[in-house]
Parts: sequence; C-alpha cells; structure tokens
Amino acid sequence: MSCSVHDVIRLEALGVATAAVGTKPFVDEALEQAALLGMPGYRAVLIPHPVQLLTTEELHARADAAFPQIVTRLTA
Repeated sequence: MSCSVHDVIRLEALGVATAAVGTKPFVDEALEQAALLGMPGYRAVLIPHPVQLLTTEELHARADAAFPQIVTRLTA
C-alpha cells in the first residue's frame, strides 16, 4: 500500500481526486506515510484482509462493497 499512498498524495497535490484502496492491517502505515508526505488527513478506502487467497468472485464482491466509498472519495 505504500506505493499507492505515495502516488495518491502526489496526484492529490496536483488536484487529481484519488481513492487509494488497502486492507485494514495496513491502515496505520498508510496514515503515517500520508502524514510524512504532507497530507495527514488523507484516508484510504479500507477493505478486509487478506485478498490474495480470494476467488475471483470473492474479490469482485469486495470491490463491489467498496465501490460506493470509492465513488464518494472521487466526487466529494
């Protein structure tokens, strides 16, 4: 998630709306990195962990569940 946070902070600084998605165990690291990069208020969209062992259908279900929050982040 660290590369994602770095990328979204750079994009947000350019005025591009973003919605980083990560799993819950990594929220503390994401918040710390966002703060170090100058955007302490940035919040990623969090999904349950783990994802690597999910079937395609399970992964799609996680994406579908996160979609409204992603849209809100991109359009707020």
